[in-house]
Amino acid sequence: MQPWRVFYSYSHLDASLRERLSTYLAPLRHQNKIEEWHDRKIEPGANWNIEISSRLESAHLILLLLSADFLDSDYCFGVEVEKALDRLKRGEVKVVPILLRDCLWQQSPFSELQIIPRDAKPVTSSEWTPDVAFTNVAREVTTLVSEPPLPVALPPTQRAETQPFEAALDLVRGQVRSYARLYERTRQRMPPSNERTRRMEQIFQNMKALASASYPLLGELVPSPSPGERLAAVAILQVFAAREHLPFLVRLVGSDKPFVGYHATKALAFAVGSLDADSYPQLMDAIQDAQAALTSAHPGFDTSRQNVLRAAEQELLANIDSLSAPTPRYN
Repeated sequence: MQPWRVFYSYSHLDASLRERLSTYLAPLRHQNKIEEWHDRKIEPGANWNIEISSRLESAHLILLLLSADFLDSDYCFGVEVEKALDRLKRGEVKVVPILLRDCLWQQSPFSELQIIPRDAKPVTSSEWTPDVAFTNVAREVTTLVSEPPLPVALPPTQRAETQPFEAALDLVRGQVRSYARLYERTRQRMPPSNERTRRMEQIFQNMKALASASYPLLGELVPSPSPGERLAAVAILQVFAAREHLPFLVRLVGSDKPFVGYHATKALAFAVGSLDADSYPQLMDAIQDAQAALTSAHPGFDTSRQNVLRAAEQELLANIDSLSAPTPRYN
């Protein structure tokens, strides 16, 4: 079986922990089940940006070694994570976050991926010994690489050369992801304030302005692990209502991210005036499910989402009543 090409994405401040993990993965290396690569293997004189990009595109397994320093690294958190999640959505690679040290990984674009250790207890936690922690991680990786690796597709540049439409769509995709990263960084790095809300709203409006061009990306934005990309999907759904994505909006309404939840309610309200009558039963279910989710989330003083949902329900009921009203007769 072909060995898995493993790419380490990590902060240099965590280099010693990356080396420690590699030690525990040594049996897989000796059995030729994995081939590891990290930026310390770049040869003198080589173009490090090209080398890293090439290795990211050809990896079968990308390990994200999480810590506060990793999340603070623009290159790791931006370039490497973006490329990793891009290939993950295309089904070309496995991406596994490994929690080295306590950090706000729950606010990251990969927060919905299965993290290891599975109980989200950092490997440096005092609750267990390093041997137990790293062995736990090594077992998970061993299970993962027991199957043949996924086939690696052509790099995006080569796909663009053979598919002109994909080339244009790649430009839109890049812009959407740029806005998504900007939203995530704004939310994470600015304290809650009117200024933060204003900036996030501007980013959302920029996403919305791209809706016509980014609509073909909706299928990959909705299931994305990135909160910013899911927000971009909501922006599209405020311009193009889609019945099949109503459950997606319902899930976001009760989100602990009020900004995203609010715009999800606005997308539901837009759907009320946009979808045809055949969709009314599903729309009513969606609005009622969203109200129940919001009640369970206990948003406290934030009543904006409740008000939007209440108005949407009233509009939908009026639409339903108009269907049963007798048609006026004129002599």
